[in-house]
Amino acid sequence: MLLRKNLPLLALVVFVALVIGGYLGFTSLTKEKSPPAVGDVKVPPPKITGDDSSSNQQLNSQNGEKKVSPQIIEETNVPNADPKSGERIVWGEIKAVDVDKRILTIDQQMDDNSIEISPNVAVNKDAIIRTKAELISLIQVKAGDNVGIIITKERQARAVLVNY
Repeated sequence: MLLRKNLPLLALVVFVALVIGGYLGFTSLTKEKSPPAVGDVKVPPPKITGDDSSSNQQLNSQNGEKKVSPQIIEETNVPNADPKSGERIVWGEIKAVDVDKRILTIDQQMDDNSIEISPNVAVNKDAIIRTKAELISLIQVKAGDNVGIIITKERQARAVLVNY
């Protein structure tokens, strides 16, 4: 009996809640999302390591900082993938390594943004291969390792990040 008296009021409350919820959901979908301002993004400077030989480092007389040659930077840091030039990042698990032919066989992990590639990926001779801690050689990569591979538009690996 009490439910019959309050049924119109209950129906009105449910209707108003649905209308307001629908409006809020619709406006959140149509609202333009602006990228953060340049000043809002904080990127820490890269750590640059190298030996202390005078051929690779010079003392800057103005502020006492050491300059490191670009060769050292390339040997220790992996440059980001450049999608504009056709490069892609592929994630997967190593199934086999052919050191002589410089080929990695991977089981690719796919998501909505992945582009499927051949399971056999050729590794450039000058490719950077590294773990979190150090640069390694292709011989040190083994089956079962999880890798991120930067692949050029020619479908060759220019960087292999092992167990990141």
